[in-house]
Amino acid sequence: MNTFELSPSSLGYFVFNATNLNSWKEFAVDIIGMHLADEQEGSRLLLRLDDRAQRFIFEQSDEDDLAAVGWEFDTEQELENIVAHIKSEGVSIELASNELCINRCVEKLYTCMDPNGVQHELYFAPAFAALKEPFNSPVMLGDFIAGKLGAGHYVSVTQDAAATEHFFLNILCLRLSDYIRAELGPGGPLLDTTFLHTKTGRHHSAAFAAMPFPKKLHHVMIQVENMNDVGLAYDRCKQANLPIVMELGHHPNDQMFSFYVQTPGGFVLEFGWGGIVIDDNDWSVKSYSQLSDWGHQQPVS
Repeated sequence: MNTFELSPSSLGYFVFNATNLNSWKEFAVDIIGMHLADEQEGSRLLLRLDDRAQRFIFEQSDEDDLAAVGWEFDTEQELENIVAHIKSEGVSIELASNELCINRCVEKLYTCMDPNGVQHELYFAPAFAALKEPFNSPVMLGDFIAGKLGAGHYVSVTQDAAATEHFFLNILCLRLSDYIRAELGPGGPLLDTTFLHTKTGRHHSAAFAAMPFPKKLHHVMIQVENMNDVGLAYDRCKQANLPIVMELGHHPNDQMFSFYVQTPGGFVLEFGWGGIVIDDNDWSVKSYSQLSDWGHQQPVS
């Protein structure tokens, strides 16, 4: 079996360490529009984007950063196939405890670490919310785009791009989408980012770049079905005096219309609409020379 066939189906969930769960609750629910699934005061905060029991998991910690990402496989056999492949590559991967499976709301789970200190959790059979508890955002017009495409995407900060590329492509078996190699402003440093996707084809579920940033995570992206929700969320962020990192704009590779806002964790959230879905039967890898077609300016302080 080649590595292309071993790809995960989607990026199912994110796990974050957080020093202030109350700040995250206000930001994620009241401003961004996620659905509060559960709150264990002083311990955990669980948030929904769709009919899944949970998509964003925040755990009380003395740091703010990405702790883990969950990769979904459609069947137990597909999960066991990727685990056998990872072991054959000499990478340590462990069967998770029943306690962690319950915590993550999945039936079976394996864990391994990437070169950047992020735990990768490979699983199948996620839990769905009860029918009588449909997704309900307190502020949005429409829904988030999640479902089979997964929770969104994230961009990992790495100090070893070669090792990270090997892990994502040859160990985790993600599929190459494209590259952006662009100057960050006239005469600025070169941003060299690699984008990768899963079987269900969200343009990228993961990306990585070597950049000066104090976190393992540069940003996480969530996508909405109604373009107006981008503008409304942007207005809510501005009204709440949250730091806008990049203004409204459009990316050339995934065709996403979005803005970027700083989160309570110090990393960034991209809120977007219009991202493309890749058909691997009709896709060619490209390299782009600009981060954005238009917009995405950094606000003048």
